[in-house]
Amino acid sequence: MNWKKPFLASIISLTFLTVLTMGCNQADETPSTQPSGPQLTETPKVSYVGDESCKACHTESYENVTHTKHYDTFKPLSAFPLDKPLEPITIFDAANKEKPTSTTLDLSKAKVYGVMVNNYIIAEIPKEAGFKNQFYRVGALKKTNDKWAVEPPKQADIDKDGKNDWTAESYANCAKCHSPGVETGSPNYGISCESCHGPGGNHVSATDKKGTMSSEVAENSCNTCHQSNPSKNDQGTFIANNHYGTRNYFASKHAQSSEMNQCLTCHTSHKANANGSLLPTDKPTDNCLKCHAGKTFNLDKLMWKNPTDDRGHFTKDHSFGAMKYEDLQDDPATKPIEIKNPTFIELIKKHFPELAK
Repeated sequence: MNWKKPFLASIISLTFLTVLTMGCNQADETPSTQPSGPQLTETPKVSYVGDESCKACHTESYENVTHTKHYDTFKPLSAFPLDKPLEPITIFDAANKEKPTSTTLDLSKAKVYGVMVNNYIIAEIPKEAGFKNQFYRVGALKKTNDKWAVEPPKQADIDKDGKNDWTAESYANCAKCHSPGVETGSPNYGISCESCHGPGGNHVSATDKKGTMSSEVAENSCNTCHQSNPSKNDQGTFIANNHYGTRNYFASKHAQSSEMNQCLTCHTSHKANANGSLLPTDKPTDNCLKCHAGKTFNLDKLMWKNPTDDRGHFTKDHSFGAMKYEDLQDDPATKPIEIKNPTFIELIKKHFPELAK
């Protein structure tokens, strides 16, 4: 009988149990630094890499986009030759209605993000200034010959001293669409590739590109800024969202058709026509004829514009005659377009039941 094997096995087992017991006793004596329960790992933040990273592989699309109105909606201040160097200004917070709040902002040293629609200079106000918001329209550009002068975006006697003050106008409602890169921390502040397609960090770094970008994000990106739904004011009156939206598109036959590929049935995604519009044809009515051959169209009647808009940059009506301006019972003295026609109100309630509450 070979007694050595069972004896050796007993010694090993005893040693293992001793070590295990010592470990358990030590664990009982020393509080654990690890939290109990399931461990949650932090979701890595997907990074924005900027247009230059997209340009490397998608050169043609990138070059096409640079000729669109989207690309021009937000530019660097360096694109505007100034008539004199930037200097300090005393500026008041127009968003603070409770009490006059001002600061001295040196525009030559301030965090200037760029220029919105060739007009407003957008900058960050330091927190210590005590302003209500972080981003403001701090100046306006006016062109004379080949130079641009910096003027107040607006003026008002905020401190009641009988003189107009330079006011900083809020940029909170504009930033999401005019410069989405400011909020996301993108290398491109304006409307960029990633504004519509989402952050491209994973896509750029991946060896296998398949599945690294969401097609759903791109397909629904138009609605982020170009909404069709109306709103309701404090008096309970429905208002057409005409500043940025595809006004009243929900009321059109196009919106109800299952044959439509959303916005891209009529619009292009990257390439602009000769007028800078995202249309496949230079003449918009030629675009209509692709589906409506043999018909004639007067887009000035089908796609009416806000008659109270003094800048002319509001989006035309996209109901294509379903909701004519003269039928809305709007008060032309007001800038918002009021929808008081009972038939249209019922249509809104049908499509947007949450507005009927």
